[in-house]
Order: sequence, then C-alpha cells, then structure tokens
Amino acid sequence: MCGIAGVVGTLARDIDGAREQQILRTLAHRGPDASAVWRGNGVLLFHTRLSIRDLTPSGAQPMTSASGRSTIAYNGEIYDFSRLQDGLRASGLRFRGTSDTEVVLEHLERLGSGGLRNLNGMFGLAHWDSHRRQLMLARDATGIKPLYYAHLQGSLVFASELKALLAIHGVDRALDPTALGHYLSLGFVPAPWTIVRGVRQLLPGHALLYTAGGEPEIQPYSPPIGSNPEATVAVGENEALEQLTELLLRAAGDQLLADVPVGVLLSGGVDSSLVAAAAARRTGRLRTFTVIHDDPRYDEREPARAVASSIGSDHVEVEMPGNGLTQDELEGLVDHHGDPFADSSSLPMRRLAREVRKHVKVALSGDGGDELFCGYPRYAIGNLVHRLAGYPRPLLSTAGGALRAATRISPGAALRSQLRRAARAFALAGRPAAERAIGTITFFWPEEQARLLRREYAPGLEDLSRLVLDRAPRNVDPDAADGCHRMEQHLVLPDDMLVKVDRMTMAESLEIRPVLLDQRLSAFAAKLPMRHKLHDGQGKYLLRKLARSWLPPWTVDRPKMGFAVPLLDFGGQTLQDATRWALESTASPAHAIFTKPALASLATEFARRGDGVSPEDSAFRRAQRQWAVVVLSLALSRMGVSV
Repeated sequence: MCGIAGVVGTLARDIDGAREQQILRTLAHRGPDASAVWRGNGVLLFHTRLSIRDLTPSGAQPMTSASGRSTIAYNGEIYDFSRLQDGLRASGLRFRGTSDTEVVLEHLERLGSGGLRNLNGMFGLAHWDSHRRQLMLARDATGIKPLYYAHLQGSLVFASELKALLAIHGVDRALDPTALGHYLSLGFVPAPWTIVRGVRQLLPGHALLYTAGGEPEIQPYSPPIGSNPEATVAVGENEALEQLTELLLRAAGDQLLADVPVGVLLSGGVDSSLVAAAAARRTGRLRTFTVIHDDPRYDEREPARAVASSIGSDHVEVEMPGNGLTQDELEGLVDHHGDPFADSSSLPMRRLAREVRKHVKVALSGDGGDELFCGYPRYAIGNLVHRLAGYPRPLLSTAGGALRAATRISPGAALRSQLRRAARAFALAGRPAAERAIGTITFFWPEEQARLLRREYAPGLEDLSRLVLDRAPRNVDPDAADGCHRMEQHLVLPDDMLVKVDRMTMAESLEIRPVLLDQRLSAFAAKLPMRHKLHDGQGKYLLRKLARSWLPPWTVDRPKMGFAVPLLDFGGQTLQDATRWALESTASPAHAIFTKPALASLATEFARRGDGVSPEDSAFRRAQRQWAVVVLSLALSRMGVSV
C-alpha cells in the first residue's frame, strides 16, 4: 500500500525540488519504506512505498513498462493478479519482478481503461501513456482506496489525500457550500465533493482520462457493488451456503498472499470471526488481534478468545489505552482525514492501528459484511418507518404528539428512551422517502441547517434527497429495505466506513484488506435474494449460518456490539475545550459559517446532559452533533480553508 500524487501539464514545470519533497512528505505515512519522483515531458508522478510484495528494487515505483511506453504510480493490491500474469506471459512478456504493480502496468498498457474491470482488488492508480500523451486515473469499484484531483488552468493534479493537493499552488481552497451541507447532514463528505471547491474525489468504479491542455473526461468502467438488483437470482439456501463458503475461502487465500507477515483483526463479531476462520483454513499459522477495553460495553475479549481458540490462532490482545482524548490526538485525527469526518469510531481505529502495526504490516478485516449482508439494526427500523409512511400525515402527527406527551410523564428512563425512539420513527415516517432512508444516521436536517447557517452557506433543501436518489440503484425505492441496503453500499460504505479505515490505518502505515469486499463475494451478495440476508428480522442470515458451522455458536448469536467510544467521557476536557474554541473564539471558522444566534443555541444544546423529550434530543445524538461541529471547525482551520 502506498501514496501517489502527480501533475500533468504546464504546472509540472513550476514544481521544483523543494516542492517535490513537500508533496512527498504529506504522503510519507502511506509509504514510509521508500519514495521517488518520475519526471517526463510535462508530467510528474510521485510515489511513497509501503513494501508488501516484491520487497526488492524491482517492485519500486513509479514503474515504467518493458516497452518504455507507459509509467504507473499505483496504490493498492490486486489479489488474483497471477491470473492476469499468466495471460501476459503467454503473449511473450518476461517479468522483471514479482509485484502485482508490474502486472497491472503491463495489463493497462495493452487494454487501457478496458482492462480496469479485470482488476479484483483495491486501488487508486495513475497510468501515463507517453505515446498518446494521456493520463488515466482510476479508483476501485468499491471505493476502498481514495483518489483526489484538481483541474487547474492547463494542468491536472491528483493525490491519494486531500492535503497533498493543498500543497500545490493555485488549488482553490474556498469552502464548498454543497459539501458543507452534506457533511452536516451525514457527518462525512461524499464523493465527488470535498470540503474545498477546487478539489474533487474520483467516484468508485470511475476512470478519468486527461490530455494536457484539455478537459478531464470522467467515465464509469464498472457499476458500483450492489447496483444490479434486477440480476437477483433464485437460489436455494443450501446452494447459496456452498457458494458463500467457496468464495470466502478463495478470497481469504488470495488476500493472505504477501512477502511480509499478515494478521487478522478479530473483533469477536460474526464478520471478522468468519474471515479469521477462513484464513486459518488457508494457512498453517495465523496471528489474530483483538482490542480489549476496561469498559464492558465495548469489550469483546471473551468471544474473540473463544474464536481464536477454536481456529488455533496465535492470539494477541491489544489493550485500548484508558486515557482520554489528547489535543495532539484530536489534531492528528483531523489532519489525516483531511475533509471533516465526524464518525467518532475513528478514535479507537487509529489507536488499534498503532498497536497492530507493532506486529504486522498487513491485516485482514471483516469490513463490509454489514453492508453486503444487511447486518445493521437500522434495516429493521427502516422497515418500520417504511410501513408507517403509508399512513396519512395527520395520523402520524397525532400519534407522534401522543408519544412525546407520554415521554414527558413516563417515570422510568428505559421507558422514556423507548417512547422517544418510537416518536422519532413516526417523525421520520412523515419525511420524504429519500430522507427516511438515511434518517437514523442524519446529524442536522437540511431545514435545520437553513436556520443555523449564514445565508451564503445555507443548503438547498433538495440537495440531501437528490444525493440519496442518485446513489440508489435504478428502479429501487431507497426507502424500502432492499433499496436502503443497496444505497448504503454506494454511500455509507465508501464515504464513511472505508474512509475511516483507510485514513486511520494508513496514518500508522498499516495495510488493511477487507476480505468480504472481494469482487467475487460482493457480486455474489448483490444477486442474493433478500431472504438470505434479512430473515425473520435477523440480518446477515447466511453469514450467521456459515459461522455457526465453523465457530462456537454462542459467539455468533450474541447481541451486536459497535466499535465505538463513550464520546463525552472519552473526549473529556480536550473535547470541552475544543467545543468552547469552536463556538466562542473569533478565530474559529464556525463564526463565519453559523449565525450568532445559532452558535448560542448550539452552546446551550451541547451543555445539556441526559435524554430530552424531543424525538431528536438524546444524549447520544447531541454528543455526535457536538463532535461534528468541533471536527468541522478544526478541519477548516488546520487546512486553511477560505470561509
């Protein structure tokens, strides 16, 4: 795994050695083992290397093809590259090394963008064709690896991370109002936007073709995962289970291949336990890693120990430090994400990566299982809201009002919480269908943003619905369970889950390989009938059935636990100080974004403790909104975004 960047066009002449080194430094954590710059005629390609395959100089990048025609800067792993390699050898090509980079380079030289669909893995790459004087950028179809770009006058610049592009003179740093609105709604900035107006993200499954002096041409080369619901096939449960078993074992075997030690992140949940069990069946010796906490709400050591014992792994328990958030940690988290990112599980992910990296360079994970096989409880909530939406709006309003009134007089905290959640379901049922689909993950609704933000940043109220509808597969209602499930694969998975994992693990130079997102497995999951995923209200039905045959059943059927921290307790004084700075200091960008009454209102909200009566007013949700505002203010300040 690596970091890449580059410049094509007139701007390449203006980047001297000092600026080259500055760009490389911004990506050094993604590739601490080596770095290099390749210069062509009006072309610069940068690469920082995390050596995983072919540790010799023959695996170094940027790499030029045997013909001398093309050069690649590549961040990623192609798991079954030997299949492509065999075909190239049959055509008479002799390979200089053993890396997948060389295979990808030669494959794309022959097929161009038409060869991208054959790449089963994760990648962000830049391929320069000197004969055609054309740059091709491409990102894997799932969105596991990032790629940012900016089109300046006469030039195109690109990089693995936003901050590398901000090191290039001329990139427009003005705040993008649409990106701001999406961030406040979702807690992340979805592709193709970034928080700055001058930089965009390449969408998953897309390629960008650019000739110096021209306009970038962006085109899809592959549909996103889960985007073909019409291809759902009738398959029996036993047959589906056999196919899942075969595909999982093959994917785990392919992803274990490396010239350095490989481990497995084992949380004790269904997904990571299945990956660990599959890997154990494909290798003689396996090392697994589990985070342990003092807080029993977040500790999964017992099920992880049971799984490790059953598969015979060399098990390592990584103790999550009990100390709270520090200012350095907060600033580091913001800096490595680049765009503001409010998923607070980034905090434990960074700490986990730091500890695991002391043992291995590569780790397999169970990421993607919830998204591919309907593992989140919110799918069941979504079904309820979808049914309620069929009732007349006045009836929903009356029932919601009655629930809120009952919440005020309820004597028990547990009952009040249940009543408030029920009231929120009725409130969500009255919203547009697209907003219902993401109702359980929304921070600030668009109409609330319109009240809080200064006029120049207030969003269009239709932007959020348009985003969801654009990400929902054609002919699928995003409000129904199946549509919501597939839409989430196109939005939450690439722009939240995979962003968190990539940025926090690469901050510690650790490569994570999500086995369940293997191209063959994701295609299999897309064609499965919903009954094999969500069955009698239970998610991940088929995964659980396989897990019960491989693992101690009690580890499979226990309640789901999230990878999170108690945000206010963990944030402690550091979070409170950062909140005061964000809301009260005139140096905070929040003062240029929010109105003065809005800042006062947010300060009052964040000072409250405990659950309120309103369906939206829980202590958990308030803490998440507080974190979102703090992260936004710090990110804009530290990047020097113009507001």
